[in-house]
Amino acid sequence: MFISTLGLRRLVLVASGLILACPLARGQPQPTQPAPRDGQHDFDFELGRWQTKVRRLAQPLTGAKAWVEYSGTSIVRGVANGRANLIELDVAGEAGRIEGASWRLYNPQTRLWSIHFASMRDGELTPPVHGRFERGRGEFYGQDTLDGRPIFVRFVISNITPTSAHFEQTFSDDDGKTWKVNWIADDTRTAAPDLAQVVKEYDQTQLHNDVATLERLVADDYVLVNSDGTVENKQQFLADFRLPGFKIEPYVLEDRIEKASGDAAVTGGLVRLRWTQDGKHQTRVVRIAYVWTKRDGRWQATYTQVTRAPQ
Repeated sequence: MFISTLGLRRLVLVASGLILACPLARGQPQPTQPAPRDGQHDFDFELGRWQTKVRRLAQPLTGAKAWVEYSGTSIVRGVANGRANLIELDVAGEAGRIEGASWRLYNPQTRLWSIHFASMRDGELTPPVHGRFERGRGEFYGQDTLDGRPIFVRFVISNITPTSAHFEQTFSDDDGKTWKVNWIADDTRTAAPDLAQVVKEYDQTQLHNDVATLERLVADDYVLVNSDGTVENKQQFLADFRLPGFKIEPYVLEDRIEKASGDAAVTGGLVRLRWTQDGKHQTRVVRIAYVWTKRDGRWQATYTQVTRAPQ
């Protein structure tokens, strides 16, 4: 990430991939390449909560060598079945605090990611930027101005593992002939919440129709079998919580069950479920069983079975 002397509104990049992309520099060769693969899940590795350490060159492209350091958190949430995600960055150090948020949207036609960043200082979105991953390495190019002169921006995401990632930004003021690093960030994944905490969060999000959080807690291959025998996928399940007037009342889970083995678990119990839909209040006693799977360090619901029980 870079913050120019013009202030945070000129922010062009932040840790964990809040990035600016641009076309290749003039004179740079344009090799013929095969059609890019579908990359809509290329940022899935970053979903979750991270500890972020940042080093920023205070005065890029001036010859100055003073670096400032920050530390804090990055939180990445997936939406739209993996075709978009939201990043929140909050880091601080002796030089101050950096807060930012960014939407990253995937275009299946161009197979490019577009990124829209906003500083929390002014809340204004920057123009969208574009880039992609190849062979596990993300490269994004962009154009900006620094102290009134045009520059190229290059941002690279590398050394990606399930628990870490490395980010570097470089600037060029000579049409891409030379590049100078001005931003280095290293993310380390924080410990995943235990299963009990995730189950509690899941219950609360249903009560508050928090679709964004539910989307994170439910796996893309999620299956729900309702008490009437109908089967729903993830998007059909989430659609109920988007219906106007749909509301589940607070409930108590009785006869609780929790069995875990390695990266798999089953939870559930007996529920007297009360909800409102289409203006009608309904009550049903059901026994619910959830199957949970830990993937990349995160628990997600992969299957739910709802069975009617005697009133």
